[in-house]
Amino acid sequence: MPPPGQQTRTATIEAVLPTPPPTRTDNWHSARAEDLDVLVVGGGVSGAAVFRELADAGKRVLLVDRGDFCCRTSQASGLLIWGGLLYLRNLDFREVHRLCLERDRLLAEHRGLVKTMDFHYLPLRGSLRQRWVVNLALKAYWLIGGRRRAWPSGEPHFESEGLLVAKRFKKPLHYEEAALVHSDSQFVTGWITSRMGGAQAALNHCSLTTARWDAGAKLWILELEDHQTGETSVLSSKLLVNAGGVWANRLNDMCGLSSPYRHVLSKGVYMNLPCPTSLKETLVFETGEHGDSITMTPWGPVALWGPTENVVASIEEGFAPNREDLRFLLDQGGRNLRRAPQAQDAISLRCGIRPLAVKSSYRRDRYPLTISRKHLIVTDAKKPAITIYGGKITSAPMLAREVLTRLEAYDLPQRTAKPVAEIITPPPTHTFGALLEPQPDPLWCRDMQACVTLEDYLRRRSNIAQWVPRMGLGHGNAHLQEMTQLAHLFHGPHGAQAAVNSLQQQADRQDALLASV
Repeated sequence: MPPPGQQTRTATIEAVLPTPPPTRTDNWHSARAEDLDVLVVGGGVSGAAVFRELADAGKRVLLVDRGDFCCRTSQASGLLIWGGLLYLRNLDFREVHRLCLERDRLLAEHRGLVKTMDFHYLPLRGSLRQRWVVNLALKAYWLIGGRRRAWPSGEPHFESEGLLVAKRFKKPLHYEEAALVHSDSQFVTGWITSRMGGAQAALNHCSLTTARWDAGAKLWILELEDHQTGETSVLSSKLLVNAGGVWANRLNDMCGLSSPYRHVLSKGVYMNLPCPTSLKETLVFETGEHGDSITMTPWGPVALWGPTENVVASIEEGFAPNREDLRFLLDQGGRNLRRAPQAQDAISLRCGIRPLAVKSSYRRDRYPLTISRKHLIVTDAKKPAITIYGGKITSAPMLAREVLTRLEAYDLPQRTAKPVAEIITPPPTHTFGALLEPQPDPLWCRDMQACVTLEDYLRRRSNIAQWVPRMGLGHGNAHLQEMTQLAHLFHGPHGAQAAVNSLQQQADRQDALLASV
């Protein structure tokens, strides 16, 4: 049931024809029509949640992202909706309670898109962490979370136990969390595309190139560049929301904003392996190091194995998996799984950066798991601007409501709120190669989901690039002809071959990395 005392959006799934969304031209026309109330920069999970909340409040809002919606970090999660179990380490019961409510809220509001997921926690024999302590913590977690999930219990046998090196582990503990049904990028992109229209517009592949605060006019003067057409436009907005994620401070520098916070960057890499038929739940393996764990989660034909947890010095380093990342994952697989995975087993890789909010003066060398995952919302002291630090799927709607509350301090026009009920329309499907799981139809994605490029479709509107080897091309480029046909849908006859060539280069680089391990 949804958390008590809060208004919730009611999601229903119906097979109806949706109203055609605005075209890219329509979005530009809406943005230029008059001054914006808010410009949101960044179409990841935080920016998407803020856009959705402001759209439902009736604000004139434009969201822009220099790449696709939900690219980079937001497309590389573990697909899990955690209720804040990690915060029990520091006895932060209030945060655990809040995140449990948010998890259950997502389950209630997004039926068909978020599902309950069984977890089996596997305590390591000889670990300093006693099984009875973990069991007690899981029961406290269940109680703090409002007793809405299944009672945590010890289970001597479960369906996927044959996958394990059983002698390494004590009797497992079962509990419940939640997980995304399709993918993180499809889920988050839906928050954006479902709200586009009228005074609410969103543009992917569009950069904010300059931003200047005009104190006399009390407006931000903003220059945007559309990467699809090369055209630039000058717009104005009363407020700017920086949801740039790992790029937040770079964006602040460009806009002349200051902040007492910054991000520590923690790289997380997952390896997608063929999913064993017996794997129906998430397995959580104690690693015995730093109090950390590694998970195995079923996702269609693959199983997500990971993640790594390493602090990196730069954004560029964080988005590039390396041999050390893969060796760690393979080593953990060899220790914990009866059939040790090999590099050639990997179907694809997922790599993202967790932006962890810290004070600007922070200089400590700490294992990233010990740094809080809480988000921070910072209001600039001199200009009407808000910067978001941190953030994750579970807490993103809560973050967005906090941002909406902050807007009360600004002189924005009163607008009529939109109704919060929504219809989730199952998309028409497309069969790709030998993939048994149907994928969203590419024409539907192009026309209804702001899908602009071949990569947008393969990686974020569908799961083809994650579920089929070599970014969807298949071993030996078995799907090259089908891929070329898809490229024509998005790039036309003149740009299709260049898009396929770029895809082949990405696949070749990934193959070379895997072969080097």
